Amino acid sequence: MALTRLAVVALLATAACATPGLRGPDPADDATLARRSRADLDSARELDQEGVRAFREGRYADAIRYFRSSYRLGGPASELWNIARSRERMDDPEGAAQAIEQYLAHRDLSALDRAEAEREAAALRARPSMLTVTTTPAGAVVTLDGRQTVGPTPVSVAIAPGAHTLVVRREGFAVQTRPLEARFGRAVIVSLELARAGTETR
Repeated sequence: MALTRLAVVALLATAACATPGLRGPDPADDATLARRSRADLDSARELDQEGVRAFREGRYADAIRYFRSSYRLGGPASELWNIARSRERMDDPEGAAQAIEQYLAHRDLSALDRAEAEREAAALRARPSMLTVTTTPAGAVVTLDGRQTVGPTPVSVAIAPGAHTLVVRREGFAVQTRPLEARFGRAVIVSLELARAGTETR
């Protein structure tokens, strides 16, 4: 039985490591794999291999389905890492971060793998976003967080993740103030119709 278990682990490792960015199981996963039935392990191995194939072919949604099914059948925690890699390729940083958090919830990760996953999660959250502001009429000046002034509109500028306050001014028109939040490098688009001066719109 031990030989069968080791063979399954080796096959999973070979399949997952064949593509850059994907990860095979740690030796620490052996105990988890050993508790599963041979049928489940065989299915998990096949699903993992299909996931790697789909990833290599750029079919990331399919890869996610295969990796998730493999994980549910007893595949190692590394399937969650592979899901995160697929999410990133699909330009879904939120989904990637969620998969990494699930991965980090496993207590048996090696120190090296845990550190890498923590760095990756931090990098996903630190991605700057591109803010685009358009106004009708154009030609307004934009102040961000009371410090950075850009314009005239339409204008685009990179902003750090987190909450921001946007103030838009144009001579003859009411000042407009808008809160916004930048997350995971997602584009933020603010489109405003300016009202004639007389009242400040908040």
